[in-house]
Amino acid sequence: MQIKNLKALLSVAAIVCGATALIAAANPKNHAVGPTPSWWTGYNQNLASYYVAPGYPAYDAHPRYLGVLSGSWYEIGQQYGERAGDLIQLTFEGWYQESLATQGTNQNIVDYVNQEEAYYQTLIPEGLELMRGIADGAAPYLNQSIYAATMSNFQKILMINSYFGLQGRPPAPTGLAVPAAGAGDEYNCSGAVIFGKATKDGKLIHVSSEDQHFFPQEYLVTFIVDPSDPRAHTYTITDTAGEIGSEQAINEHGVVVSGYAGGGVDIASPTAAAPFSGYRRAGLDWQVGDWYATAFAKDAREAVELLTVGRPEYRQASGKQIVIGKCSKGANWVVSDKKEAFVVESIPADLNGVARYAVRVPGDMGETGASYIVSTNQVAASYSCDENNSCSAAHPMSQHGNAEQNPSYFGLSGSGQRFYTLMTLIRDNFGTIDLDMVKQWRTTHFFYDKSGVRHDTLLYRDGNTYPTHLTPGAGVLCRHSTSSSQPGVDQMTGINIYVSISTPHDRTVYRTKGRPCEWIGPWDSLSLRAHGTP
Repeated sequence: MQIKNLKALLSVAAIVCGATALIAAANPKNHAVGPTPSWWTGYNQNLASYYVAPGYPAYDAHPRYLGVLSGSWYEIGQQYGERAGDLIQLTFEGWYQESLATQGTNQNIVDYVNQEEAYYQTLIPEGLELMRGIADGAAPYLNQSIYAATMSNFQKILMINSYFGLQGRPPAPTGLAVPAAGAGDEYNCSGAVIFGKATKDGKLIHVSSEDQHFFPQEYLVTFIVDPSDPRAHTYTITDTAGEIGSEQAINEHGVVVSGYAGGGVDIASPTAAAPFSGYRRAGLDWQVGDWYATAFAKDAREAVELLTVGRPEYRQASGKQIVIGKCSKGANWVVSDKKEAFVVESIPADLNGVARYAVRVPGDMGETGASYIVSTNQVAASYSCDENNSCSAAHPMSQHGNAEQNPSYFGLSGSGQRFYTLMTLIRDNFGTIDLDMVKQWRTTHFFYDKSGVRHDTLLYRDGNTYPTHLTPGAGVLCRHSTSSSQPGVDQMTGINIYVSISTPHDRTVYRTKGRPCEWIGPWDSLSLRAHGTP
């Protein structure tokens, strides 16, 4: 397919596809979907104004609760697909249109997901079985998509679980390398783990957000998984329909894992001679990594091991010494249990094509009493480990997208602004922090700079002053979508898909749908303890 015809094709496809989507939504065949929990009485007052592609159905007020999924990984996936097939079709079609615009041809998409499948065969074969089950369960809907013939149903699900990697462009047809862009406005996630020493009740809080664009990611599902796999653990997660892992998950042991796009600076690009090198090399996608670590780790340290070096059988079968962590460029994972927390920072390829990772611990960035840790879409570690798992300060991870690279305001990037906002809020409220305070932080429209000065408005390059959350290039905890062509105007296309707060002591997760500043009433919540975990 020629790029010059792509815009016209997608315009027509959106109309036809939208009609198909409406038919699917009007004829649900979901089996044993759990009822919406009665305590979910909160709501997003602006959800109806969020952008939806023409012809597609409106977003539901809450994620669809799929109930408890149990059995083998294939059986769990099949239950998932049967109960959310209509939403999975919407997600696939939305991501396919977007991926095709980036990748240029259907074959480029298929080739990419095939590379991912080959990598996952040794790293997470269970994840592939889960995806096969989803594909078969959702087949009645995927088969009626106007894109049904583009790839197999299994590849459709693998594409959904590779969507962020597919935002990395393939090599140019000329054979010239495509430059890898640095971290930019499209990455807006942020989170923290706050230990009991810093909280009012002495209990740990893990908060994070998935900050991207609404369509098709606001077609959300949530569920509890009780696998028969003896190595796995019971967990709960909220996903865009079709994903096996998303921004945050918690398991029966109180292990919480959240994931983000990483720093993304000075990452090698693919070439025509090696189209799956650089940022397009096969690796563990950030949201799949959340699933992997939560499903198989009994504590935070084991989660870190899974995300950095993987299981012994992975290393033996693949010949690799480390896990290749990736997003479209870099990936960060924040991992905690009831006692510890870590940030895993990773990139798929430095400018020499070498994958790297580093692990940050509380105190590395001057956190008071080493009692909290913060992560955004930046990297800050003072060392890194290469593909031989040889670690050295000679190549600090921080050079690949720290807070001061690509600055937009006050010497900080948007990710750096969010980083220092969370660092300042935790420091200034140390010892008095509780769940309600953290929820309130997620509604804020200001940021703190590195010196601790608060900014509620910003002078933009057009000479006008705008609220910080509507100023292009600014990074706040509850940012709204805007553009350089219309600063100060909310585009209603993003950015908080949802925000999650987990409390490991009672294995409960609290969540909004969409921006927390627009949420009215109690946050939605699910508790693993209430569902029988000890």
